[in-house]
Amino acid sequence: MQKFCGISAILILVFLVVPTSSSSADASRCYSIQDHDRQTYCLATAKREASYCYSIQNRNFQQFCLAQVKGERSYCYSIQEHDLQNQCLASF
Repeated sequence: MQKFCGISAILILVFLVVPTSSSSADASRCYSIQDHDRQTYCLATAKREASYCYSIQNRNFQQFCLAQVKGERSYCYSIQEHDLQNQCLASF
């Protein structure tokens, strides 16, 4: 029984430490999106990397992306498009 508990503890530790490939699997679907800004937003949110957001041409959408990826509501206030700003604020 003690050996089983030790193996279970090791397996749990491995699952916590080893990154899963789910984010890369999600990101692979982004490449089929034709619109560049939407594709970049998809990659940014799938990989949780804000650096992608800076490649978005539409300034409002760029701020929306940064707010979502960084988890910071303050970016929402820089969005000039009223509906998108409200959508951004509603996500927090």
